[in-house]
Amino acid sequence: MKCVDCQNELEEINFRGITVQECSQCQGRWFDRGELQKAKDNTDDDLCWIDFDPFSARDDKFHRVSREGGHCPKCSDKMITVTYANSSVFIEKCEQGDGVWLQDGEFRKIITYLEHLVATETAGEYVIDSVKRLFEIFAGSEGRSSEMRDFLVILKLLKLRAAVEHSKIAAVTNKIYQYLPFL
Repeated sequence: MKCVDCQNELEEINFRGITVQECSQCQGRWFDRGELQKAKDNTDDDLCWIDFDPFSARDDKFHRVSREGGHCPKCSDKMITVTYANSSVFIEKCEQGDGVWLQDGEFRKIITYLEHLVATETAGEYVIDSVKRLFEIFAGSEGRSSEMRDFLVILKLLKLRAAVEHSKIAAVTNKIYQYLPFL
C-alpha cells in the first residue's frame, strides 16, 4: 500500500495495540475500518463511550470539507476529507468504507478534542448520556458487554462531575459511606 500524501510504501506498525500502516516519511497512518475507534478506546478508558465511526449511518458528527482527499491505499478510489464535529481535525476517509487516513498529529488532536468534551460535559448531560447508554445495553450495535462498559464509564464520569458541581452533596454522601460502610 502507498502513502496517501507522498506515495511511499506504508509499513506495518503497532499503534495503541492495533496493527496499522504508517508512512516512514510523513508519519501519516492508515486505519482499516473500525481500527480508529479501537485505537481511541485503547488510548483512554474514559473515551470509550464516545462513538467514533465515520462510516456509520449517523454521520452528523462528521462534516464534509470542500477540498478533496487523496486516493485510498486499498482500493485506489478518491477519498473525501471530513472534519470531526466542531474540531479542527481533518480525516480522509475512503468512500467505499475501506478505512481512514490521518496525517501526523491528527490522532492526538482527536484525543485532545474528545478529552475536552469529557472534561466540559455537565452532570445533567452525563445523566442524559447514561440513560441513552442504558437503552443501548439492550439495543446497541456494539454488544452487551461493550455497551455495559460504556455505561459504567459514563456513571463514573457522572459521579466525578456531580462531586465537582455539587461538592456539599458529595461531602454528605462521603460521610454517610464513612459511617455506614455496609452500603
